[in-house]
Amino acid sequence: MFKKIVSLILSIITSPEITWRKLSAKEDHESFLNHYLYPIFGVIALTSFVGGLWFITGGNLQVALKNTIINLVTIYGGYYIGSYILNEALPRFGVAKNESQVQQFVGYASALIYALFIVLPFLSDFFILWVFALYTAYIVYIGYGIYIEGREDVRMYFTGVATAAILITPAIIKTILSFLIK
Repeated sequence: MFKKIVSLILSIITSPEITWRKLSAKEDHESFLNHYLYPIFGVIALTSFVGGLWFITGGNLQVALKNTIINLVTIYGGYYIGSYILNEALPRFGVAKNESQVQQFVGYASALIYALFIVLPFLSDFFILWVFALYTAYIVYIGYGIYIEGREDVRMYFTGVATAAILITPAIIKTILSFLIK
């Protein structure tokens, strides 16, 4: 299962157009959650804990648990709030609301973010890697024409709103939690 998930994440990042076409063959929402999203969240929790315990300078059990809590709440909250914002914004782009489709779109479009959350606990000094998260805009741009079908004249607006929901929501949550917990 994890090999399939890693393959899917790499595929979304390296060839988003082909991957979005494959994903547009509407899979069951429960299957998406149970075979893609929740396992990723579990791996992020594991890597956050291990990274906070052994790979961060001055890491200990307390630091590891704090990092794990912050990262889990960040990705869960970012995913659900970002999905909600995007679903509510869809009618402005001439697309009907579809909560499960939008949740899947946000989950797949966030693949690069999830990959960064998995890798960065081991490379805490390379926080500059977060710059690569901007590539999410391209993944969203390609996905709008294939996975979420809408008018071409609002594609850039949709890309801006969706990318902001996917990137800024977790960043705000992480900033607030880091301030409150640490």
